[in-house]
Amino acid sequence: MDEILREEKGILEEFRQFGDPFSCYSYLLALAALLPPFPKERKIRENLVEGCQSSVWIDAWKEEGSVFRFAADSDTFVIRGLLYLLTNLLDGRSLEAVSETELSFWKDPLLTGSFDDRRQKGIGYVARTLRKRAAELMRETGGSDPLK
Repeated sequence: MDEILREEKGILEEFRQFGDPFSCYSYLLALAALLPPFPKERKIRENLVEGCQSSVWIDAWKEEGSVFRFAADSDTFVIRGLLYLLTNLLDGRSLEAVSETELSFWKDPLLTGSFDDRRQKGIGYVARTLRKRAAELMRETGGSDPLK
């Protein structure tokens, strides 16, 4: 979990080097192109994140051991950029680490200062959905649920 939070700080430091919200926004758009393709057949209601201004889909699963894996997509490029960052932070981590880590990098005004309140809340819903799905996968495999 500490490693995830250190990497989150690294993301913020990287964005602070840009110095202005427009450059950060442009960088998020560039990151969107790096997000791996999301299969159309996985864009189903069960994978849709509720409460987001944009449509966001997350498909999460457990790999051997207790490794959290997920794929994500959005119909908005800037959100795809944020999903790319979340993928780099959380995909391949332990279920426990993902379920216990409360990320907040998107709250930094430089990174998402141009986002309205609804969009910022939507990113929070995405992060909570990832934590929740990791906790559900832990429960399914007999682990404890850190969200209880």
